[in-house]
Amino acid sequence: AFADLYRYISDPDYMNIDYHDLLNESYLSGRAKCIHLNKAQNISHGFPGEHGDTVYLTTADEEGMMVSFIQSNYTDFGSGIVIPATGISLQSRGACFSLKKNHPNQVEGGKKPFHTIIPAFATKKGKPIMSFGVMGGAMQPQGQAQILVRMIDYHQNSQAASDALRWCVLSDMEVAFEKGINKEVIKDLEKRGHKITIRDSSLFGGAQLIHKIDQGYCGASDHRKDGQAAGF
Repeated sequence: AFADLYRYISDPDYMNIDYHDLLNESYLSGRAKCIHLNKAQNISHGFPGEHGDTVYLTTADEEGMMVSFIQSNYTDFGSGIVIPATGISLQSRGACFSLKKNHPNQVEGGKKPFHTIIPAFATKKGKPIMSFGVMGGAMQPQGQAQILVRMIDYHQNSQAASDALRWCVLSDMEVAFEKGINKEVIKDLEKRGHKITIRDSSLFGGAQLIHKIDQGYCGASDHRKDGQAAGF
């Protein structure tokens, strides 16, 4: 509570959050889970009111035209600022530049930074068969690869492929899995030198998919975050 207090509470005219978000039951429940009764910890502040900073949208029509669209502010900096008379909202993907000299991604004027924005298409013989995306930072390419493998190699439909347990390669030999992964898989990877952790599903992104099939389209929406599949 004090970590959140020292980070967010100020003169009400200058607070950058709605204080009601600090009292939200789901937020408080998540913060309570940070407490371990058998181990003291220096817990940092949370992120009340934030539900992700990336939005993915896909749509398709009866003629087979598809749109794959993704939008992200990345972090709070720049968020909510629109260049007058343009409709262009600012974001802070420049934070992904490197400050290391001679690094290929070193910050420089007129240069695009590395980023993880990947609105995707899958095509067959030059024609689109699936418009999809997986929100979630570095989980995006990993999640997309896992979904494609499940659909192409294991013939799962788009919703089944989205619902399946995911893994995420992190730094320092750590690989995170969702709860429910086969224990034998964990033992095997640990023998090879990987550090295996079980993480909350919020780490593993959120997928939205439209897959063209013989009868029309199969839409899918990830259960891990807000979203829906709709057709008419």
